[in-house]
Amino acid sequence: MADNKFLRFSSLGVQMAVLIYLGSELGKYLDVKYESEKNIYTAICVMSAVAISLVQLVREMPKDE
Repeated sequence: MADNKFLRFSSLGVQMAVLIYLGSELGKYLDVKYESEKNIYTAICVMSAVAISLVQLVREMPKDE
């Protein structure tokens, strides 16, 4: 039973990493396409990806009842 929880949370970590990576790549693409000098699209996309991944983490946390 403990192994099942470990697998669930380790896969959640991989999901978080992939989501943040994809957010950074999307931001880089938008910065190049719309010629942003301060990489504002990258910052926005990465922060959005981090927020989404944290929401996923909170939803998957076990609830003590």
